[in-house]
Amino acid sequence: MTRLLSPCLLVASAHDPLGRRVVELLLRRDEAEVIATSRQPVHLVDLAARGARIRGADPDDAASLDAAFTGAHRLLLLPGAADGSWSRRRQLQAMIDAAARVGVRTVVYAAQIEVFDPSLMTVARECETVAQACEARNLALSVLRVSWPMERLFPRIILALRCGKWFSSAPQGRLPYVAGEDVARTAAAVLRADPVPPGELAITGPQALTAEALVNSINIIFGASIDLVPVSEEALALHLQVSGFPKSTLREALIIEEVSKRGLAPFSDGVIEQMTGQPPRSIEAVLVEHRLDLLLSTSTPRL
Repeated sequence: MTRLLSPCLLVASAHDPLGRRVVELLLRRDEAEVIATSRQPVHLVDLAARGARIRGADPDDAASLDAAFTGAHRLLLLPGAADGSWSRRRQLQAMIDAAARVGVRTVVYAAQIEVFDPSLMTVARECETVAQACEARNLALSVLRVSWPMERLFPRIILALRCGKWFSSAPQGRLPYVAGEDVARTAAAVLRADPVPPGELAITGPQALTAEALVNSINIIFGASIDLVPVSEEALALHLQVSGFPKSTLREALIIEEVSKRGLAPFSDGVIEQMTGQPPRSIEAVLVEHRLDLLLSTSTPRL
C-alpha cells in the first residue's frame, strides 16, 4: 500500500471547541494541509488566516458535503458534526458516504459520552453506525472513546468553592476524567499518524477518580475545606437547581453521577502518551492551569 507523504486532513464541525483546537494543533505543522468545515464557515475565518482551507458543509445536503470533503484523505468526525440522536446517526452515515465518494481513505471518529444517556447506548449505536458505514465503503476507521472532559466539572467546582460542600449521589463512583487539551492533542496525533491506528482507543485521564478524590484535589489546589456530602439524586438535583444551574448543566451533572456509579466509562491503557509522547494531565494540573479563572468565577452572582 502506497503511503501519503502529506495527506490532506479534514476536521468536520470545526466550530466546535474540540474541532477548533484540533485544527489549531494541526496547523502548527508547516507540511500539514488542513480543511475545516462547518455549517457556518463564517465562524472559522480566523482559522483561514492561519492557513486552513475553510468550507461550508451541511450534513443534510449531499452536494454540500461532496464539495466540502473533496481533496481530503483523512476525516475527523466529531459528535458536534451532527445534531440530535437519531438524526445524528443519519447525518454521520451521510458524511461517511460523501467521504467515500470523494476519495477519503480514513475516518477518525471521536465518540463522547452522551449527556442524555447514562447507559452509553447512544454512543454504542453511533459507533456501530460509523463502523458499518466505513466497512461497507472500505474505509479505514479509528474510534476514539473519549471520557468526560475535566472542564465540564468547572460549574460544580465553582459552586463547591462558594458553599464549601460537594453534593454527590454517587460518592463511590469513579470516572477517568480527561483534560480537553489532551483529547485535542490525541485526536490531532491520531489523524496525522502513519499509519492511523485502527480499532477503538480509550481517551481518558490518568486515573478513575471518586468524588472523594476529586474533592481532595480541589481542596489541595485551592486551599479550601470543601466537604463531600452524600445525597440522593433528587437532593442533588434540588441543590443544583436552587444554586442557579441551567437545566442543561444540571442534567449533565446528574448524568456524570450516574455514569460514574455504573462504572461504564472506558479506561485508557496509555493511549494519550503513546500518541502524543506526553502523559495525560491530572485533575490537579488542570485545576492549577485554571485556578485564577475559577476563583474569579466564584465572585459572580450566578453560574
